[in-house]
Amino acid sequence: MKGKVLMKNASLVWVIFVGLLIIGSSSAFAQTPTHVEYDFSGTGNFLVSPVVYSGTVDAGEPLLIGGYWDILVDDTGWPPDADKAVRWDYINTTYYAPNYDPFGGTWTAIFDGSTTASQPVWHTGHTMGELSGTATLQITLVDFDFDAIIDPDERAFSVFSGTLIVIKNGTGIWADYCGLGSFSGSSSNADPWSWADDDVSGHTILDIEDCSVPTEQVTWGQVKQLYQK
Repeated sequence: MKGKVLMKNASLVWVIFVGLLIIGSSSAFAQTPTHVEYDFSGTGNFLVSPVVYSGTVDAGEPLLIGGYWDILVDDTGWPPDADKAVRWDYINTTYYAPNYDPFGGTWTAIFDGSTTASQPVWHTGHTMGELSGTATLQITLVDFDFDAIIDPDERAFSVFSGTLIVIKNGTGIWADYCGLGSFSGSSSNADPWSWADDDVSGHTILDIEDCSVPTEQVTWGQVKQLYQK
């Protein structure tokens, strides 16, 4: 009887030891950061349908450098892009003109779930996986001559910012992550008279966490089940 008890205790110690090894291994390999920052650059054009701004991750988080990013704005209900002047008039009338600040001499267009058919969506990723979610976006133009009319040269430069929600539908090492973030930057346009693409650059900050059941809880649950059997 005493021998059986010793064997049972030895088995328990062994199972716990293996469980600790599993936890240790999981922690060693689970080095996914919870605070992510990166610089980005790319191009896009609100006068082309669908509205997609995209580019590369240039610096910052090592797991994302050399990867990609994009943000898509739902242009359902907007004029088609065949006639860009008509499309611009719609964007101006709908998004910029109502938000003119005569004292600051600026227009701020806001794109979110209340001003577009659906919430803008975004993605960023590289070989280790992808983060994605929904976004808000605001773009500010400056009225240099204070005439309350957006001239072509005033579309040559803008600043932008927005918020990000990281939804738990990523891939790879980011598959179970969720959280919040923000981004900001500026854009330039070499030829706004010809409706050219915007060149954009900026910085993104993400604070995320693993939204799955913690590994330790799962592992210890399995250890207990094994021993109870």
